[in-house]
Order: sequence, then C-alpha cells, then structure tokens
Amino acid sequence: MEPIILLIGKNLDTLEILKNELEKFNRTLFIANSEESIALNLKNKKVDLIIVGAGLPDEIKNKMVALIQEIAATIKLHIMEKTPGMTPVSMISYTNEKAVMWRLMNARSTK
Repeated sequence: MEPIILLIGKNLDTLEILKNELEKFNRTLFIANSEESIALNLKNKKVDLIIVGAGLPDEIKNKMVALIQEIAATIKLHIMEKTPGMTPVSMISYTNEKAVMWRLMNARSTK
C-alpha cells in the first residue's frame, strides 16, 4: 500500500511540477503552500505522510509545523533540512525515500 502524501512548500507552481513528477512514481499527493491549505487538506482528506520542503522561511515553516501537530499529530511528518546545493528537485528523491520508509514501517506493523 502506498502512502497518501501531503507535500508542503513555498511556491504553488513549483509544488504542482513536483507533484506531477512524483505521480510518475505512482505517488498519490496533495499539495499545500499556506496554513489554510494545510488545514483544509488535513481536515478533508486522508493523509498518511507529510513532507515539508526546505525552501520555506523558518518562521513560516515553524508555524506550519505547529499547525500540523495541532491538527494531525499522529501523521508521520518529515521536514527537509536546508543543505548546500539543494533545489526543489531534491524533494523528489526525499519524498520517494520517505514513502518507501513509510511502506516498510507499515509492512512491519501489520505482521
């Protein structure tokens, strides 16, 4: 079973491109770039895994993480760290890695 992913970042156009690329790996994703869209997604959709991009300013990212923890504390949350040379494309491999990790952890818990 594949996780349903909420991908959070700064720019909606960039998120849409990343979503399209991740769908090529058979990922099911929703995207959000504001506290309002995060809340709507978490309240109205089934989400198994949340990925927060590294491009967000720390103050905004911290507010978004606090909101996520308030609304959906039980959903697995991964926050990308800023590293030299990182680009939005880095979210593709990061998200794929976390999706596979999610699958492995859920496979273990169902046996």
